Amino acid sequence: MQPPTGTSTLNHPTPPFRPPARISFRRTLCFSILSTLLLAATTGSALADSVLIKNGDRLSGTVVKMEGGVLRLDTGYAGTVPIAWSEVREVATDKPMKILLEDGRIEQSALLVQAGSAPVSQINPEAWVTGDGYLFKGEAALSLNIDRGNTRSDEADVDTRMEWRHRRHRLRLSGELEYDTTDRETTNDRWYVQAKYDYIATPLRYYGLKVDFKTDRIAGLDLRFAGGPYLGLQFIRTPETRLSTELGTDLVTERFTAEPDNNYMAGSWSVDFSHRLWTDAITFYHRQKGLVNVNSLSGVVLDTWTGMKVPIKGGFSTSAELQADYSGDSAAGIDPWDLTYRLKFGYDW
Repeated sequence: MQPPTGTSTLNHPTPPFRPPARISFRRTLCFSILSTLLLAATTGSALADSVLIKNGDRLSGTVVKMEGGVLRLDTGYAGTVPIAWSEVREVATDKPMKILLEDGRIEQSALLVQAGSAPVSQINPEAWVTGDGYLFKGEAALSLNIDRGNTRSDEADVDTRMEWRHRRHRLRLSGELEYDTTDRETTNDRWYVQAKYDYIATPLRYYGLKVDFKTDRIAGLDLRFAGGPYLGLQFIRTPETRLSTELGTDLVTERFTAEPDNNYMAGSWSVDFSHRLWTDAITFYHRQKGLVNVNSLSGVVLDTWTGMKVPIKGGFSTSAELQADYSGDSAAGIDPWDLTYRLKFGYDW
């Protein structure tokens, strides 16, 4: 059969079906939006740090640091969450973590598995810990009392503590001045200065060398010098609690106003304890340093500071403190105990 006149199956093939251009554009746009949303969700999940707990739970967020046996994870929705490091099985991050091992080595890794790995001391430590910077901090406090009633008295107490730290090296300086008068007669005139250098061998143990100067003219002590090496033990070092003690031997030289000079070897010790009772609210502290004459155990010298410290704002603080000093070799007629109660205002930096 011949095709109708004027038509040709070769020159005019039947065109295929094409959807309207508007429908094709809508499909393409929807596919692009869904792909973008899926990619964003997948990327966001991949970039989040994760912590796998030993019981199988997995937490997501941003790993802040691990210090003192506590891992801190910023979840965003519940703030920073503390996690006991002993309960962590694995930590994975989108960027390599700085890992300080207990033997002092520093490594970088985006995956840390507790089982089979070297003991970890810190994660993302501060710059002074890794040797990339240094730490300088301190505190100074003033206690002042002026009485112009029936008794004319003035009391001024100033004390300060400073610390410089760079990885395994630490310098500490502390001092105190107390000067009181009553009816223009001096009732208290004493000061002390102490300097220490520490070499941090491990997170638990350090070695040091110190020099210590003290005067107490009302008690007849013109000058006491003590200096020597010591071994320090850092039992607890967390953001909430700190406890350290030092044991050493000192060469002691004493100069008295009315007594013969005294030179001897002594055993020395110190204790430094603080505990935060409520977060950023009240801190209880107790510091103690002592000497004991190896030839006469009755010649004990003890200085203690015990108090409660409350931060105010912007680094300022107030504290109530009891200072108790004991000198077993006091001259005749001098009370071996000296107690001082203070309300101090200070500044920390």
